Amino acid sequence: MSGEDDYMKRMADALRSGARMLSEQCPICGSPLFEIKGQLWCLKCNKRVIKVRGDEEVKEAMATYVLSEVHRTLATKIEEVSVMLSRAVEADEIRSLAETLNILLKAMEQNLKLRTKLEERERE
Repeated sequence: MSGEDDYMKRMADALRSGARMLSEQCPICGSPLFEIKGQLWCLKCNKRVIKVRGDEEVKEAMATYVLSEVHRTLATKIEEVSVMLSRAVEADEIRSLAETLNILLKAMEQNLKLRTKLEERERE
């Protein structure tokens, strides 16, 4: 399926599930934005869009974005280390990979706590 076909399918699926197409456009690609469960989304970029009115909102939006990107990176690294651990044979390698996995899992836990705290502040 081409990128354009995938975009059209996402749009149709969103509309069928109750999303609203808005007159506003994505600041990145210019495609129409959709409101899905109270959040703005660009279905072409396949990313959430956050409107900001001032410097403080820009900081909060950037924090949300950065935490999401860190979460994705950590999830990828956890998966990579998990695969390496499953293939490891030597005790030292297993110990080292287990320690790395533990560090990544703790970082993921911290990331989730920060994201939850930020979401609670956004609701206030």
